[in-house]
Amino acid sequence: MRHIDRGMDSLHCSRVTAGGDVKRLICLGIYLVTTTFAATAAGAADSVQLLPSQIMLPKRIGPMRLSGEPHKYDDPRLGMSYQYSGEGLSLTVYVYDAGQSDLADGADTLPVCREFEIAKQGVEQSYQKTQLKSQQLVRLNPPDDSPLMREALYEYEREQHPTISFIWITTVAGNFVKLRLSMNPQLRDELPDARRGLLSIVGDAIKPHLKPVAPDAKPAGKSINVNFGGASDDAMGVGFMYLMLLTAVADESPEQAPVCGGEFVPSLETEAGIFRGMFAMGEDLAKSKIGKRVAQIEKAGFLEEYLWVDRHREAWGSTAPEGLTITEYQAWRKKNLKRFQLPAFGTVIVDHPRPLPVEPLSP
Repeated sequence: MRHIDRGMDSLHCSRVTAGGDVKRLICLGIYLVTTTFAATAAGAADSVQLLPSQIMLPKRIGPMRLSGEPHKYDDPRLGMSYQYSGEGLSLTVYVYDAGQSDLADGADTLPVCREFEIAKQGVEQSYQKTQLKSQQLVRLNPPDDSPLMREALYEYEREQHPTISFIWITTVAGNFVKLRLSMNPQLRDELPDARRGLLSIVGDAIKPHLKPVAPDAKPAGKSINVNFGGASDDAMGVGFMYLMLLTAVADESPEQAPVCGGEFVPSLETEAGIFRGMFAMGEDLAKSKIGKRVAQIEKAGFLEEYLWVDRHREAWGSTAPEGLTITEYQAWRKKNLKRFQLPAFGTVIVDHPRPLPVEPLSP
């Protein structure tokens, strides 16, 4: 399920010349952006309601004006979109719930992260020479920490025309609010003011609709799913230690966590480190049947090979890393590990998106 960009083709810039020499490339009205943004915010009477929400936006934002009628998608989960156009600029605003209920406000949630990744994927699959220049959480009304939006900045070519494009998304009052701003790269000098002006207007529009943050609200964390069905006491002890160490690694290495939450899958190198560490931390575990078996595998020099073959993770891919002696391990395994099999132990689930940096405040 994906929105299709509308009205993104009119990114043509006019030239201002003097004596036949090009002095500057600008789009109509862009040099007034810092003043027109402020003036537009004040003229709230000339505004449009972003259905299905109660949010109101001005019909004119800087040099851009609301064009055409709002577009209602056949799939009700996709909500409505609103198109703004200006010389060299194009803004599309989407308001929708994606068929989800009880959406929490804010940008740093799992549903917003997933919609953000879908939007990024749409850009990366639709255009040529796509480059993701940056992504972060941005304050709409600095220095306030709320509201925030997820932001991605892209540069790409569309039908051989270079383009700069922003994606912004957050949730407000049960709806996703997503914006796509695209502009001619000849307006690069005007970009910071245009971006900041637009974000401020959006922040002013959505702030009245945010729910108060509950004072006792707990931040999302991690959960452990234990899976020891029919396991021996030895296996249960090893499993608990494994899951405790895996949780510690997830806390210390957020860059290894899934982008939008889910099962924390360590790298092969990290998995080997956990196996080595859990038997070094306790004499009882080291002396257990499992501990002795793992020590035998380690002494033979095949721990990574054992994990790759016998406890393979799909996320590791199908091509073994350089240096693993799989053929030798399989021959050794037939003689030494005929009946050795560990249970799955369980999983560590990350209940929040991978952290994004927050845009720093201007000095």
